[in-house]
Amino acid sequence: MKKFKLIMVISVLLMVSQQYSYGQQLAVVKASSISVDELPEYVIITSQNTKLLGGINIIIDYKKSLYKQQLRELEELLQDGDKLRVRNQTDLLNAMAVLGFEYVNAYNASTVTPSIGKDDVDVLFDELDGGEGSFRVNMVFRKKEKYRK
Repeated sequence: MKKFKLIMVISVLLMVSQQYSYGQQLAVVKASSISVDELPEYVIITSQNTKLLGGINIIIDYKKSLYKQQLRELEELLQDGDKLRVRNQTDLLNAMAVLGFEYVNAYNASTVTPSIGKDDVDVLFDELDGGEGSFRVNMVFRKKEKYRK
């Protein structure tokens, strides 16, 4: 009986450890309502390091775009904790590759400068960030050749 209990405990521990070892793998949720065919050929994603909260903030400018709904869904997919939950730029590059895009270029969008005369929230974030500000980076992605029209 003791052997049986020992074997059961070891089996459970092995199953749990295997489950957590796969946690770092990137997987696209099949429940996502977005497909690469619906997205534009080029997508520019702005990311900003958010040291206070950890990870990055992802912004896709979809205002007045013909692809407004699709780009909004892509932004939500990349940030959603139950889906891709991109936490850094490496995750962003890998997630976009899985979604059918290839990296083209990156450039600084703007600098968040020290807050002088702004509201209290901006001043608080600036002080917590060390007063140095942070950079916003635009990353340009293009559909992979096999997905282009």
